[in-house]
Amino acid sequence: MSSTLKPMIMATIADNRCTAEFVRRLMAAGMSAVRINSAHVNAETFNAMVATIRSVSPDIKILMDTKGPEIRTTATETPIEFFEGDTTVLVGSAEPTCKNRICINATDMGQYVEPGMHALVDDGAIEFEITAIGQSGEIEMKTIRGGVLESRKTVNVPGVDVKSLPAVSKRDAENIAMAVRGGIDMIAHSFVRSASDVEAVRDLISGSGIQLYSKVECRSAVKNLDEIMAASDGILVARGDLGTQFAIESIPSLQHMILKRCRQMKKPVIVSTQILQSMTTKPYPTRAEVNDVACAVMQGASTLLLCGETAQGDYPAECVDVMARTINATTRYLDDGRID
Repeated sequence: MSSTLKPMIMATIADNRCTAEFVRRLMAAGMSAVRINSAHVNAETFNAMVATIRSVSPDIKILMDTKGPEIRTTATETPIEFFEGDTTVLVGSAEPTCKNRICINATDMGQYVEPGMHALVDDGAIEFEITAIGQSGEIEMKTIRGGVLESRKTVNVPGVDVKSLPAVSKRDAENIAMAVRGGIDMIAHSFVRSASDVEAVRDLISGSGIQLYSKVECRSAVKNLDEIMAASDGILVARGDLGTQFAIESIPSLQHMILKRCRQMKKPVIVSTQILQSMTTKPYPTRAEVNDVACAVMQGASTLLLCGETAQGDYPAECVDVMARTINATTRYLDDGRID
C-alpha cells in the first residue's frame, strides 16, 4: 500500500486553449489543478475560463497568480532584437518600449542601482550591464547577452529591491477581487518580500476560503523565508526569477532548502518553471528533466507546476503524461524500493 504522498500536477492554461476538450485531455493524462496567469486575462476571459474548467470537473483546483511588486517592460510594437554591444536606456515610463528606450513600471529604479550592476530581462534571456545613471534617473546600459525582447517582460537587477513598489498594485487588487468572486481555490502572490506583503493580500481575501501561496523568487523572500512561510498557507518556488537573483548553480540547493523548511513547518509547496522545458517543442523529455521531476518528488513537493509547456507548448498532454508516470515510478521506489 502506497504511503508516499504523490504531488499534484498543475498545468498553466492560456485563454486561447481553454476549451472543455483541452482540459479533459490534460485531466485524462493526470492533471488535477490549473494555473491561470492574471497578467494575460481580463475579467470576462477569467470568468469564462473558470466556468469551462468547472464544467469539466468541479474537483479541479484553480490557482491564479498575481503580478506582485515586480518590474516589467511596457508593450513593444514589434519584437526588438538586441545584439552584444548595443546600447540603450532603461526608464520609468508607461510609453511603449523601443530599441533605444526600454520603459518599465518602476519610475525611481535609478535610485537603487549603480554602474557595474547587471539588468536581466525576460528571466535572464537578455542581459545588460549598467554603465551610467543620468541626472533624470535614466539608466544607461550596454548589451552583454543579446536576444529578442517582446512585450511586458520581467526586469531584475540581482541584489536590488525597489522598495517603492507596492505589495499589491491596483491591477492586482482588481484581479484578487475577481478571483474571490470566481470562487477559485488558490492565489499565488508574486515577488513576495516580507510577511507584510503576504498580509496585504490576506486582507483582500479574508473570509473567502482561498489558500494564499507566496512565490519565492527574490533575495528578500529567501532572507525572510520563515516569516513569509508563517504568514502563508503555502509556498511556490518560482525558479525562473529565482535564477536571475542567485547564481544558477545555487538554485538546486535553494530548492532543497526551501522544500526542507516547508516539510518542517508542514506547509504545502509548489515547484515550477522549466520542469519539462524541452517538451515545449519535442514529444519527449531529456533525462535531466525526468530527474528534475523525481528530485522534486523526493524532496517532498506537494505540487509540480507546468508553465509554458502546457500554456503554449506543442505537446501539453504528453507533458502531463510524462510527469504523471515519473511521479508514479518515483513514489513506487520510495515506498517499496521497486524499480520497473
